[in-house]
Amino acid sequence: MEFKRSISYVFPMFNEIDNIEQMVLSTMAVTDTITSDYEIIVVDDASTDGSGELIDRLAQKYPKIRPIHHPRNRKLGGALKTGFYNATKELIIYIDSDLPIDLNDIKLALPMIEEADVVIGHRLIRTESIRRKVQSKIYNWIIRLLFGLKVKDVNFAFKVFKREILEKITLHSEGSFIDAELLIEALRNNYKIKEIGLMYYPRSAGESKLSGLKVIMKILQEMNEYRKRRKNFDGLVEKFKNKVNR
Repeated sequence: MEFKRSISYVFPMFNEIDNIEQMVLSTMAVTDTITSDYEIIVVDDASTDGSGELIDRLAQKYPKIRPIHHPRNRKLGGALKTGFYNATKELIIYIDSDLPIDLNDIKLALPMIEEADVVIGHRLIRTESIRRKVQSKIYNWIIRLLFGLKVKDVNFAFKVFKREILEKITLHSEGSFIDAELLIEALRNNYKIKEIGLMYYPRSAGESKLSGLKVIMKILQEMNEYRKRRKNFDGLVEKFKNKVNR
């Protein structure tokens, strides 16, 4: 496969000592068959298990790897914002560090970016608990109802998007609402979103940091803050338009 666009991978990482080496090595193996113009940004979100030191050692051996270390833990949104705004290539690919997909599926998604600005994955089969399935269904329904974002799986950890989008939007979320904020803002700015069904593989090592009551409460808090921010911004835009049209 020949691909002409350059790629920045962004991997948020917090205590992924058992996963991160396989993740970056597998990514390089797959991407070397696609393009030579890529970088792998690993944002160490103040890990305490030695994964930060491990990614530094890997970066010394493999120049494609760019570690960035947070002095304090900023959660998923904070890590992703650091990675996104430090990316230097044409496309950004965001994947979780726990190997949630077959990385060869990247080859299926990349051609779609020629017909869209954002390509996002959704799970073909959900292997989660009933509780997680219900939570996900309700969350996706709320996002669709409140923001008109009609996608199947807002939080699926595979997204490909053109870096130029970040020149038009400003992301604020520090928690897991970041996934929705990115897509909602892209939609608001008339960027085209396409979806691709992918097999999802639950983590085989380590523990998920993206579930639990605290995460849910943080999402609801940031969702409310986003709605207020957008309402205030839209109100200012409307006032400006009214003044211009007088």
